Amino acid sequence: MWASNWLGVVGSVIWGLGLMTAGQAVPPQEPGQLAPAPVVYEEIQIKRQDVTGDGRPDIVTLLGKRFAADSPYYERLKVMVQDPAAKKTSFFTTTYGGYQPQMSFCDFIGSKAKQILVQAPTGGSAGTSDYYLFSDKDNNPVVLPIPQSLTITGAYQDNYKVQLTIKETNETTTLDVSDRKNIYEEAGVYKNGKLVQPTEVMPNTFSVLEPIDENGDGICELKGIQRVSGVANADTIAYVESVWKWENNSWKLQSTKVKKAEM
Repeated sequence: MWASNWLGVVGSVIWGLGLMTAGQAVPPQEPGQLAPAPVVYEEIQIKRQDVTGDGRPDIVTLLGKRFAADSPYYERLKVMVQDPAAKKTSFFTTTYGGYQPQMSFCDFIGSKAKQILVQAPTGGSAGTSDYYLFSDKDNNPVVLPIPQSLTITGAYQDNYKVQLTIKETNETTTLDVSDRKNIYEEAGVYKNGKLVQPTEVMPNTFSVLEPIDENGDGICELKGIQRVSGVANADTIAYVESVWKWENNSWKLQSTKVKKAEM
């Protein structure tokens, strides 16, 4: 009965979550004082997952407040966790919003409960997203960090070569971009294979950060993908993959891989 009642509370639109938490009384208004406009959160996604670690599914709801009534952009996101067994509700709020946000679930930290990974695409031409990781083990809300994107540097060289260096591993990879030589020659980057002017690459932050279970032990790693642009943002020359594992309360880099992008 408790769970069904709470599901009814969620509905398709939730009012006032930005103004109060569960069980908090509405403050009295002074005579003649207008009540503040309610903050409207729409239900974006509902999943049943055990995120509290009691072996029973909890109700996890991703909520969003739109920038405007007709806007596809959610300027603020909240995650609501309802534990029917303990009759408790927890809330998490993200720093930024995004377009078409979604949740995924896995046990990243070995707590025997799943954590909540929220992805919120920024909508820019770089194709990046903001990510948030939440834990509610034993109804104890905790915001966990996510890995920082790799520091990637690089520059164009003579003979249609590009060198990429990953600072975290001190590894350098040389890419052959001669398949684009006509474009680069027309753009004035090269002349007969000779670099005309110094040109550095433009790395992006994570466009993908997804759960993977590399060894099948039930504890997930995070796989990140960063896009590297060349002479222009639309000139994607490589994708850099990284795998991260939670160890000693922080993310440790396990491996990296550079893949040349096809035209």
